[in-house]
Amino acid sequence: MLPAIWPGDALVVEPATCSNVALGDIVLFSNAYRFVAHRVVEKSGALEKEQVRTRGDAMSTADAPISPGEILGKVSFIVRNGKCFEPKKDLRRSERALAALLRHSETAARVIVGVHGLSRASTKTA
Repeated sequence: MLPAIWPGDALVVEPATCSNVALGDIVLFSNAYRFVAHRVVEKSGALEKEQVRTRGDAMSTADAPISPGEILGKVSFIVRNGKCFEPKKDLRRSERALAALLRHSETAARVIVGVHGLSRASTKTA
């Protein structure tokens, strides 16, 4: 979920359903293999048949629709470097540019995540 969520961030997740998440919220759900935290980009359907579509900030396409029972919760806080903050509903211009770069270049993504990891490691040992 770069650039909103970075490797090493901790997520505080509160219970949520399709009806109480909004566009721009980051929700946690489980696919067959792992937990996924992606941003809500679309809501559709009536109460009983409501569905949510999500997409990672650096992903080019949306995920398959999520039914109400698949949502595990909504990310209410991100903890990074000992600081706790609420996730924004939308990315800043610089974050959108970074997401576009990550979306189009796997090499750039590896370099950026690697540099981020090195900077985290150096602050922990200092």
